[in-house]
Amino acid sequence: MGPIVCATRGGEGSRRTQERAIALSRERGAPLIFLFVVDASFTQPNDPALAKVLADELERLGRGLLHIAQARAQKQGINAEAALRHGAVRQTIEDYLRAVNGDVLILGVPMIGSGKQTFSPGELPKFVEEIRANTGVEVIVVD
Repeated sequence: MGPIVCATRGGEGSRRTQERAIALSRERGAPLIFLFVVDASFTQPNDPALAKVLADELERLGRGLLHIAQARAQKQGINAEAALRHGAVRQTIEDYLRAVNGDVLILGVPMIGSGKQTFSPGELPKFVEEIRANTGVEVIVVD
């Protein structure tokens, strides 16, 4: 069985998503990987130096969030891996699933009114279908 990949970004919604991923890993006896994608493209700064600083800060944040997710899993007896990747979120997740031969992708629902989101309302179901069609991976969305 391939790994369960849990895309995570922090916040209360991610906590529920991570808990679901941990429980599924335990139920299926499958490896668990928490994935954080650094995508600073939303900033679109004109200054390349500023773009680098923003990407570095997002990476630092991502590493911290991944460490927290791993600790949460460890407390429940699951040794989870952590992966940090750079790029456009949608394509990076799909590419990562292929690279690790993932069996399951677990995603959270974006919080309404919490700033710029990767998926606007209505886009998440389309992404889920694209992932299923393009990779054959099972996708679970946690509310």
